[in-house]
Amino acid sequence: MNVIFDEDLAGIPVRDNGEKLVSIKKVCPGVVIRPSPIVKRFMKARVCLLREGAARRLLKAQQSLPDGYKLVLMSCYRSQSLQRKLFGYVFRKIKRDHPGWSRVRDTREAKKFAAPVMEGVTPPHSTGGAVDITVLGPDGKKLDMGTRPDSIGNRSFTSSKKIPAKARKNRKVLIKAMEGAGFVNYPLEWWHWSYGDRYWAAVKKKRHAIYGVV
Repeated sequence: MNVIFDEDLAGIPVRDNGEKLVSIKKVCPGVVIRPSPIVKRFMKARVCLLREGAARRLLKAQQSLPDGYKLVLMSCYRSQSLQRKLFGYVFRKIKRDHPGWSRVRDTREAKKFAAPVMEGVTPPHSTGGAVDITVLGPDGKKLDMGTRPDSIGNRSFTSSKKIPAKARKNRKVLIKAMEGAGFVNYPLEWWHWSYGDRYWAAVKKKRHAIYGVV
């Protein structure tokens, strides 16, 4: 598993292509929007926005799913102010769960599961190119992916072997659809996918990212 951290992405140049944010529902009406509990804690609006190119690729991913399956969008564009709140939430949770850890270790662990807002580094969701996503089955229920979205721990790693075989199979449904549409996955979170940002540029070995901060 090759994880690229924020500090390593800072050197990747950004040449923003100027795409606007668009409503996911207008581009891809078949996608179900259900904000995650953590996002709902801080986010007042229920409109999911993405860059136009990313939204078109989400439509492609939806269309590639087996009959009766639907993508469920739990988080999309986030302002940097919202991202700061989310990072603070994750940091405090880790600090509570590991009272003996130093602040440096708490911060390092928190950065694995929520991007901080730092000088020179734009959190993926603040580019309008990242989504947190899962899948509904034909019965209208979310597929069992082995953990809840936003869970913190190694069972949330996309390639985790510590989850049931059925959950691993379900993750493959999501992986096939999203990779086929051009998205890349953050390997510590099975639900996090992005297009156009620095992480995408690093994984795809592009010369530059095409989405900067919105």
